Amino acid sequence: MEETDKKRNEFVLLILSLCVVYIVGSYIKNIYFKEIESYKSKAIGKTNKIISAGKGTVFFQYYFYYNNKKYTSNSKHNNFDKNNLKKFFLVSFDKQKPENSHIYLENELMPDSITLVKAGFKCATYYEHDISTNSYIKKYKCQ
Repeated sequence: MEETDKKRNEFVLLILSLCVVYIVGSYIKNIYFKEIESYKSKAIGKTNKIISAGKGTVFFQYYFYYNNKKYTSNSKHNNFDKNNLKKFFLVSFDKQKPENSHIYLENELMPDSITLVKAGFKCATYYEHDISTNSYIKKYKCQ
């Protein structure tokens, strides 16, 4: 009978441990999202590269400009796709500490080159030859 009590106690301890881990994780996540909501400044950010990919979770790097200074940050998203690399998204950040930022991957931004230059990005003009019309097409690459 003592052995069944011991196993029951171990099982109860395991369940309580899992509950504590879940509660602490939810609390930390809640704090993080409340902090994000406090960020009032917005910028255009560009996803740069995938840093590491775990099972179901992807870490990637993005950057944005504020006061003519480039800020680079990492983010973890469950729904990040390689197709989102080198694209522009909204970034919110803390004016006092721009290193504290969050990128929103829900809606891709399609800014024109003038908007990107105003946001701090550097744009270069280049021309591609169109064989069918035998003309050059003006294009922009912004970084």
